[in-house]
Amino acid sequence: MVLHWLLVRRLMGVSGRFTAIVDALRSQQTPGDSMGDAEYLAALEAATRAEFGEEALVQPAEDQGAERVGGQAVVAVPTGPQPLAAQFLFLGCLVFGGFLSALSDGRFAVTLGLRSELVTRFFGDRLVGQVGVMVLGGMLVGFGTRMAGGCTSGHGLCGVSRFQPGSITATASFFLFGVVTAFCLHGLLR
Repeated sequence: MVLHWLLVRRLMGVSGRFTAIVDALRSQQTPGDSMGDAEYLAALEAATRAEFGEEALVQPAEDQGAERVGGQAVVAVPTGPQPLAAQFLFLGCLVFGGFLSALSDGRFAVTLGLRSELVTRFFGDRLVGQVGVMVLGGMLVGFGTRMAGGCTSGHGLCGVSRFQPGSITATASFFLFGVVTAFCLHGLLR
C-alpha cells in the first residue's frame, strides 16, 4: 500500500478500481456524447469552489510538498481519472502477485470447486452447489462493499491508517462479523 502511494500517489482501493472499470464499460458513450476529462475536471473544480470556497482547491507549494490550510496539511493528490488500462493493470498485478505467491508455496492447483469441509458438508461434492455458493458469496461481498463505501483493503489499510472514523467503524464491523461467523461455523461443524 505504501509502495503504491509512493509510485502512483493514489490510495490503494481494490473496489474503487473495479468500480471504475465497470462504470467505464457500462457507459461506453461515443466521444461527442459526454464531456471530456478537461471539461469534467473544470466542472468539478467549479462545483468544489462554489460549495467549499477557494481554500478547498489550494495546491501545496512544490518545494515543500505540503501546505498548511486552517492548521491542517494539504497534500496534492492527482484529481483526474486514471486511464482504463491503468485500472486493468492494477487488478492484473494483484492476480499475478497471488499466482506467484501460490506457486512459491508449492501447493498450487487449479480447481473449479471449493476444498472446504464446511462447503462439502452443507452443499455436497457437486460442482453446481459450490459454484452457486461462490457466486452468492461474490454478490454479497460486492453488495457489502458498495454499502460500506469501500472494501476491506480500502478501509482497513488506507482508511484506518489515516484515522478516518468511517473506515475504523467499517473495519471493526468486518472483524466483528468475521469472528462471529467463524464461531457460528465452528459450532456447525461439531
